[in-house]
Amino acid sequence: MIDAPELLATITVTSKTSMEQHLNAAVRAAEQRARHEGRRGILVTRVAHARFTVELSPEVPYGYTYEKQDI
Repeated sequence: MIDAPELLATITVTSKTSMEQHLNAAVRAAEQRARHEGRRGILVTRVAHARFTVELSPEVPYGYTYEKQDI
């Protein structure tokens, strides 16, 4: 079986407070999913000024959360 990235959430924010709340909630959900499977880590990507994605990625070691910017 080949691991592929799995998009778990796309988040659009309107303020710093909403960014923190929504990203924290999405990362917590991703952590639960990652623990269940035990193979992929979490990748949080800023894809626009106010938009982020959270995914499980085989490019991130299990147990880690990486952040990147694609803008």
